[in-house]
Amino acid sequence: MDFSLSFLLEQSSDFFCVLNRDGTIVKTNQALRNVLGFSEEELIGQKANIFSHPADIERRDELFANLSVNNKIIGHESRIKAKDGRYYNISWSVALNAHDDLIYAIGVILTDNLNGSGHEHVTGSIEHIIQSFSEGFCIINDKWQITSFNPALQAITGLKSEDLQNTNFRELVSLGMTDTMLTELKNAFNGNASSQVQYFNNHFKRWLRVNIYPYKGEIVIFIRDITNIKTQQLILALEKNVLELNASTQYTLSQTINKLLKGIEEIYPDMICSVLEIDEAQEKIYHLAAPKLPAEYCMAIDGSTIGPKAGSCGTAAYHRSQVIVSDIQTNPLWDDYKHLMLPYGIKACWSTPIISSNSTKVLATFAVYYTTKREPRPEELRLIDRTTNILRVLIENKRVLAHVKDQNKRLQEIASISSHEIRRPVATILGLANLFDRNEPDNPMNREIINHIDSTAKELDSVIHTIVEKTIYLQGEEEQEWQT
Repeated sequence: MDFSLSFLLEQSSDFFCVLNRDGTIVKTNQALRNVLGFSEEELIGQKANIFSHPADIERRDELFANLSVNNKIIGHESRIKAKDGRYYNISWSVALNAHDDLIYAIGVILTDNLNGSGHEHVTGSIEHIIQSFSEGFCIINDKWQITSFNPALQAITGLKSEDLQNTNFRELVSLGMTDTMLTELKNAFNGNASSQVQYFNNHFKRWLRVNIYPYKGEIVIFIRDITNIKTQQLILALEKNVLELNASTQYTLSQTINKLLKGIEEIYPDMICSVLEIDEAQEKIYHLAAPKLPAEYCMAIDGSTIGPKAGSCGTAAYHRSQVIVSDIQTNPLWDDYKHLMLPYGIKACWSTPIISSNSTKVLATFAVYYTTKREPRPEELRLIDRTTNILRVLIENKRVLAHVKDQNKRLQEIASISSHEIRRPVATILGLANLFDRNEPDNPMNREIINHIDSTAKELDSVIHTIVEKTIYLQGEEEQEWQT
């Protein structure tokens, strides 16, 4: 950039900024620095995205991508954070200079109106607050037309400014509005009643919270993406319910896990979940629960052997590590199984082993299937890790209860033997001893008594041997449990 151009832009009251292709700030002018409160040293060398409002980052990335194609973009609106934390809504004209490979941006602060609303009741100070909201904001008139909106609404709807201005709010397909929300909007027009609606947006697969406020014959609407909060609430409620079921003797392990998987599939509608149990020999897998998987597929792979190339689950169990398959069609791990799965339209499978907390044994695998080819997002990996921990607790708890129940049964058998089987031969021996003729040892009756005592003693020895065997078994079980 030559000196004369630099001098003119330095004197301009508009914002001026020069960036590298990667978004690194090369130069700014005095007007920009005065308003934002940063010095030249604080701006030069910084990435421009650190000053962007979080809700605008995706749109800013799209700007840079489009700039490489079109070389020039006019009227790009974004919010820039000043040093004092205040956000300024700025309209940018941006150009890519092929000669020096630099990006030149000139910005104007939008202070006169709110996207051309012309509403006298929206003051300048309120405008800045609204423009900095991470919540989507808009005003609709009695004809349902959008007369004002902020950049966050553009981010939520995925629409450009010209696509929102004066558009009928009910026709915003990307908001995925439910009948309940439309009813609340009608009530706001008819009865001036404020309300709040939470609903799942099927278009973007996100949870939205909508606050509706009537104002002078129009409606002010705030929309917030509450997916993370809502998801955490739903997962906590599901986990609490499942743990309560697990503590009940009325539910089997399979029923409890089936309840957990159904709950996850309701929270994440695109997920298809399953849990495969590994046998004691650590060789084969069997379905424990799979609410949405085709029954024919489950039957086909039940009893399959784990190995280094046994689909996602068999491989995860073999290697004791997570296996992510984003494309079943092309992944060699599925060569022997894809003909069973692909006819049902399932294209991806991620499987995680559930390893015992007391040993290296694999108890089961938790698998997530999708009908699209895809890799997991960070929040999905966190959910998988969380669910794996819950499943470990459920499985180990039920196994401990089953083991305790088995031990109690064996102890009851020992108690029964002790109280009945031992008492009878002992009573017989005591009775025969009383009949023994001590005054005449050669009495023929004494020989009969001795023979009876001998056979009864052998019977008692057999009973004692049985008790010893059962006791040794219980001790062996305890030692094995301690070692694992």
